Amino acid sequence: MKITNLTRTVILVCLGIFGSIVNANTLVTPSAAAGTDPGPIAKSEETFLAGTFSGDDIELKLDAKGRFVLSGGAVGKSLHGNWTMEKSGLHTLLRLSVDKKNEDDWLFGIRSRNTLQAVNEGKLKVLDRPLDINEDSGVLTRVK
Repeated sequence: MKITNLTRTVILVCLGIFGSIVNANTLVTPSAAAGTDPGPIAKSEETFLAGTFSGDDIELKLDAKGRFVLSGGAVGKSLHGNWTMEKSGLHTLLRLSVDKKNEDDWLFGIRSRNTLQAVNEGKLKVLDRPLDINEDSGVLTRVK
């Protein structure tokens, strides 16, 4: 049986398409496409956020055990408490629950691994637009 160049090309194209489909299916599993799978590069909350952030006369230290210290001139007296991450629609938020019961929680939108922005619970739309460091307040960046 003699294979023509056209037949050979068709077979190679079909194999290439099949290989692309198999690779795409292994890269995006159905649970990842549905948003329930954290994916292979996802990190735990503690590893992801632990560190020091500063800006706008505020310094925020997050430890890997879920504790924080918030200090600086904009805060006044240093605040201590627990931090947690939560989802609100498409936004990932960092909630700081102060140990003192008479203090309100602090809420930050997580813009990236290195950038947080103070937000009000009912006004999360500020996180839907690009960050403007000249206009937006409450922006904290990771200290290297």
